[in-house]
Amino acid sequence: MTSDVVSAKLFDAAGKEKGVVPLSASVFKSTIKEELVHGTVRWQRAKRRAGTHDVLTRSEIKGGKKKPFKQKGTGNARAGSTVSPLMVGGAVVHGPTPRSYEFRLSKKMRKGALQSALSAKSSTENFLVLEAMDSVKGKTKDAVALLKQVGITGTKVLVVVPNEASEQRDMFARGFQNIERVTVTPVSGVNVYDLINCANVLCVRSALVELEARAGVVSK
Repeated sequence: MTSDVVSAKLFDAAGKEKGVVPLSASVFKSTIKEELVHGTVRWQRAKRRAGTHDVLTRSEIKGGKKKPFKQKGTGNARAGSTVSPLMVGGAVVHGPTPRSYEFRLSKKMRKGALQSALSAKSSTENFLVLEAMDSVKGKTKDAVALLKQVGITGTKVLVVVPNEASEQRDMFARGFQNIERVTVTPVSGVNVYDLINCANVLCVRSALVELEARAGVVSK
């Protein structure tokens, strides 16, 4: 960890730059650990897998009790069942069956990976803070104008809003829902995969406090 001052660009509700806002050094200027980020992304994607792949085994296929042809005289290799894996249309051996791909990952590792992802974004000045949500009132054109004013159009953007539901938050999120490559998520939904998969993060200032509290401090 380091105690150096770290900050992010601050924009008003209309998207005009008005200075900088200080960020928690323990969250946004921690050591970037690529192995933690890689492991957490694997963990997230494994949890998302349905694992519903399945094949039919001999016990699951109807039929197969009757001998397909006589034992001798046909010139074929002897066969005792039409559902044998050797027969066309028969069963499958050692094929995939439904399973869970989920594995355990400690909270300390997940929090460390989240700090690394946030630190990577702040180090490249791709973590931006929005003063308020007043300018977007459910209209797509308002959200497009805001992104254009901030200068992050045409890129993958993760918009972070406060956890507490409100009419203003819902209208703000609604304005972005039809914009391609823009994702709106509350602080509780911020994750490592979405952070590294976007070009810019636009965080509402009221959500910044919640985000810093959630990322917290990982003890050595």
